Amino acid sequence: MRNLIRHILKEEVTRKYSKPTTKVEQLVFRWLNDYFDGAQMYHNKSWESTHNFEFCNNGKEIMDVILYFHDDENVYDDKRKTEERDFESGSITIPKNILRELSSDIPVRVSYLKYIFEEWFDDTYLGKIQKVMGRNDIYISEFDIMNVDAQTCVPPMTKTEGVTDDEMIDFIVKNTLWKANDLIKKEEKTPGYINKLYLDKLRQAEIERVR
Repeated sequence: MRNLIRHILKEEVTRKYSKPTTKVEQLVFRWLNDYFDGAQMYHNKSWESTHNFEFCNNGKEIMDVILYFHDDENVYDDKRKTEERDFESGSITIPKNILRELSSDIPVRVSYLKYIFEEWFDDTYLGKIQKVMGRNDIYISEFDIMNVDAQTCVPPMTKTEGVTDDEMIDFIVKNTLWKANDLIKKEEKTPGYINKLYLDKLRQAEIERVR
């Protein structure tokens, strides 16, 4: 697919278009479809107010989408579920090597490539994310480029069968500033907190190991 795109580009670029064309737009879409072909999308709820969608392909994390929902700062602990909150904003972040490779293969303005990337995302993945979230008011308002190339993908962790609450608490206490009694109190107020924190810390340790 890459070779086919380059072949077509030779014809397009040699014409020295002063402005992007429909054909170039189609090439960008085809390039992105090829690059993301087979990508896995992982949904990670950081908080009720923040949801992450991470995209991995060929062992690399190639895109990160973050959704922000209203967080009431006037209360100590906003206990509303995500579905009860207003959507506020969404952002896309991609590693710098993707845009570098894209602009190398398709030599048009970077600002234009970024615009087409957002259009492509709306056509390919936005609907899937809206379906996962169960709402259609989600959109992307920000597009950023990382300062680093794509890094090793570390999917969200799952708890190994047989791991007890006490073992999770011990692990958290050893690797954070939490105290056991405080964790138990937090779990009583927010069921599932210990399990989530345990898995988050396991994943962070793996990220630090492989990156």
